[in-house]
Amino acid sequence: MNERVVAEAEPGEVAELLAALRAIAPPGVDVGAMPISAEHEATLHPGELELVASAVPRRRREFATGRALLRAMLGTAAPVLVLTSRAPALPVGVVASLAHDGDMAVVVIGAGSAISALGVDLEPIGAVGEAEARVVVRADEAGLDPTLAFVAKEAAYKAWSNSGGGLLDHHDVRITCAAGVLPAAFSAEIVAGGATVHGMLTRTSTRWLAVAAVDAPR
Repeated sequence: MNERVVAEAEPGEVAELLAALRAIAPPGVDVGAMPISAEHEATLHPGELELVASAVPRRRREFATGRALLRAMLGTAAPVLVLTSRAPALPVGVVASLAHDGDMAVVVIGAGSAISALGVDLEPIGAVGEAEARVVVRADEAGLDPTLAFVAKEAAYKAWSNSGGGLLDHHDVRITCAAGVLPAAFSAEIVAGGATVHGMLTRTSTRWLAVAAVDAPR
């Protein structure tokens, strides 16, 4: 896995994202960031290209950039296909998660010996408006910034799903986090089953970011 190859793309924005991700990623987890660009479509393998053959141009750009970033961090030129869960199909012993917000793609990646699943998400500050907030924020989460809540729930859902958990709606997850101090630890309780996914969240000058993890069984 190689962080250096993606750290020099756009020093300002990428460096800020990398610093924020390092501050919230679990120990031993590598992080990467890359600007979304159509140039990465030319690097897609036939099997990868087939996955987005009917997608709109924006989706193809996002997918291609995410795959370019994943391959760079894995140190491989091999295609990264998908599982039935739609998560990336990774080498044995590797866990990872990726996210994008239209302008930037980010990846967190680590060894499955310590962590069985990862989840990452990012969104521009203020991305979740008043109307969408009702769909995202539960009544017992009153006071949470709706974009913060969305990002934390998405990261937790990805970690939950990547560890074999079922489908969840936003109201199926209750977020608890420390107020006023960043980076901050958060808990994402799966309300119906009582399980909890833990993570960290923070913000840059323009984005909220969250990383969640499920520890490997001991």
